[in-house]
Amino acid sequence: MEPTVGSITIKSFMPSSALPPGPSLFATFDFIRNPFRFLDTCARRYGDWFTVRVPGVAPYVFTSDPAAIREIFLGDPDALHAGEANRPLGAFMGERSSLFLDAPEHLRQRRLLLPAFHGEQIASHADAMRDAADNAIASWPRGQAFPIHPQMRAITFETIIRAVFGFENDGTGAELRELLKNLFALYSSRLGTLFSLPAMQIDAGRWSRWGRAVRLMRQIDAILCAEFARRRKEGVEGRADVLSTLLSARYEDGQPLPDNVIRDEMYTLMLAGHETTAATMAWIVNRLVTRPDVMERARAEIFSVLDGKQLDASHVGKMKYLEAVINETMRLDPVVPNIGRGLKRPMTIARCQLPAGVTIAPCIYLVHRRPELWPNPTQFNPDRFLESRQTPYTFFPFGGGPRRCLGAAFATYQMKIVIAEMLSRVELKKVDRYEAHAIRRGIAFAPSDGLPVVAIGSRS
Repeated sequence: MEPTVGSITIKSFMPSSALPPGPSLFATFDFIRNPFRFLDTCARRYGDWFTVRVPGVAPYVFTSDPAAIREIFLGDPDALHAGEANRPLGAFMGERSSLFLDAPEHLRQRRLLLPAFHGEQIASHADAMRDAADNAIASWPRGQAFPIHPQMRAITFETIIRAVFGFENDGTGAELRELLKNLFALYSSRLGTLFSLPAMQIDAGRWSRWGRAVRLMRQIDAILCAEFARRRKEGVEGRADVLSTLLSARYEDGQPLPDNVIRDEMYTLMLAGHETTAATMAWIVNRLVTRPDVMERARAEIFSVLDGKQLDASHVGKMKYLEAVINETMRLDPVVPNIGRGLKRPMTIARCQLPAGVTIAPCIYLVHRRPELWPNPTQFNPDRFLESRQTPYTFFPFGGGPRRCLGAAFATYQMKIVIAEMLSRVELKKVDRYEAHAIRRGIAFAPSDGLPVVAIGSRS
């Protein structure tokens, strides 16, 4: 009997000693050039399961079978290692990042990070998020095309500096800003994608890209370690930034987090959180400018909620349609199209037999476009998220199970504030003849050419 999710029957890949078929190595290069096109092609050709092989890493077995997704998210974390599967992302983030830990070690560290992302803690950053958005929006040219993705990155970068580090734009904060901007420029470039390959992590001096990155990280590390020592000496009472929360955290035996652990978590928040949130907001803008009716409905809700007042934490939870717009964008345009779990032992998942050593990759992009789960799946329809609740196995833009992104609520909160400020202050228009496709930028897939748009006047 075929497995089911709800009332949906799922066709599974039949058991076999071989891995599911998949594209050639040459065809796989399209995953870098145009990842969504690559995944669509694989789904049409191979169905719910296919294998992607890249030299030097374990085979990736992609699946868009919701029954498999459920089994993976509920599966034994000792057998399904997410940290191991995430290793290719970690050129800059450090060995002690929770992103790369598994089983009990990951759970132990995750518990210490959770207070930094509690609802009240996130709400305390609302004003900083709004101010970062306002400063960027005020600088946008009016009446001429400009790429908005870099502007979204500037906003998330400023939020990282203020809400995560607790720095202002003076002294140490200004120095850290400049160093991080230079590191981000290396990390988020097209060539920065190659830093995940060990062969590219060669320090050939300050004239090599990796050499420049190493020197930047040394300077950043020195600033961070000095700041850790200063705050430990002076105390962090009354501070709401994430860094101060981590400095006050204690393990079960009362010991504080070591500096290298805090450092690696800060890099993860800087690089993973900054890039993914900025790319998602760029995709939201792309959907809004191509659907003026949706943009006007979202704008009407925002003006109704604000009622002439300045946006603050009390307004964020009332913007239900805007949240639906964000969710529908993440359904169609996930900035991370798949996640991974490294198999530590042979497993049968949704009747597919897999050997130890492979990485199983639940495909966010393809699950979010299954027609039996999402009627008219390619249509942008935010009302889907107002009319029904989705399961964590059919909608999971932030991953799922015990490895769901810790910063999911923080990212969504920031997106609501930034998009609300943008729609209340300017009118954006689509650039003629521009059609977005996904390209790799750091850890995330973002719209091509920076997503050019035109801002008209001010709606404030």
